[in-house]
Amino acid sequence: QQQPQLRVQRIRQQQHQQFYYGRRSVVLGANEKSEAERLLAKAKAIRESLPDTAAATDDGASTSNSNESTTATRQGGNRIVSKFSLPSPQSSESNFRLYLDIGRESGTWMDPRWGASGRRIECTLDIAFPRPSTSATEEEEGATTIPQPATEEITAGLIKTVTTKSSTLSPVYKLQSAPFARLRGGFDEMKIIDGGYCVESSATASLSSSSTLRFCIDVVGTTDLDVTIPEGKLYFALPYFGLRTERGGGGGGDDSQSTSKMELSNKEGTITVKQMGWHTGWYREESRILGVFRAVPLEKARGRDKF
Repeated sequence: QQQPQLRVQRIRQQQHQQFYYGRRSVVLGANEKSEAERLLAKAKAIRESLPDTAAATDDGASTSNSNESTTATRQGGNRIVSKFSLPSPQSSESNFRLYLDIGRESGTWMDPRWGASGRRIECTLDIAFPRPSTSATEEEEGATTIPQPATEEITAGLIKTVTTKSSTLSPVYKLQSAPFARLRGGFDEMKIIDGGYCVESSATASLSSSSTLRFCIDVVGTTDLDVTIPEGKLYFALPYFGLRTERGGGGGGDDSQSTSKMELSNKEGTITVKQMGWHTGWYREESRILGVFRAVPLEKARGRDKF
């Protein structure tokens, strides 16, 4: 007699559970649906409250963004000028893009732990070397920017890089650069503080065979694991072949259409830093290799890099 009663009780419990959980799922489903509808309505209200940027542009309204990483303006036609570009229009004859490749090099005196993993920091930097006018035509047309003298600190640092006493050194001028170097495809940056340049040449040889362009860039620095670009001055050196004159396409042999472009070596140059150490036999300031670089005319680099 007890077994039929137990079976009846089990059947009633199962029916009760099925009814309870079935009703609960219906209630939960209704609640989830109402919550989804509420979120959709909220998203629609937020979207409608945002200003129409296209209409604002058509109306001539100007907007500004305090974040420099998203700031970009159009200058000189279709070219986009950003914080990775030169701050003002420059004569293209002396503009270059530097491709820096920072990492451990053979024979460097950097700390043994520096760059031991083989990691590299690659970045680009747009710079210009303002030069004095070399002809009356340039002075009349304002074809070049009158260079300013570099700071005493940069001048003293560049003079120390000249090791040949018989060499002659041009005045040290202030170079112009983009506010930031472009790292990791533009997702990172390194601030540029200052810079200067000069030309070292031998007193006994021709300019094209013996000149060296030496320049210094003062940076904030950056770090990627065990590779660090230290804060301070980076020193660069590259063979310099003088000015190459190109005539314009106006015809008629008009010299006013000619331009003089700086000729730099397309080979790799070295990047060094000044640090204290014992590698020379006593504790003194040493020149240590930080990496290598190439210099490419800016217009050519823009056409290749698309930025």
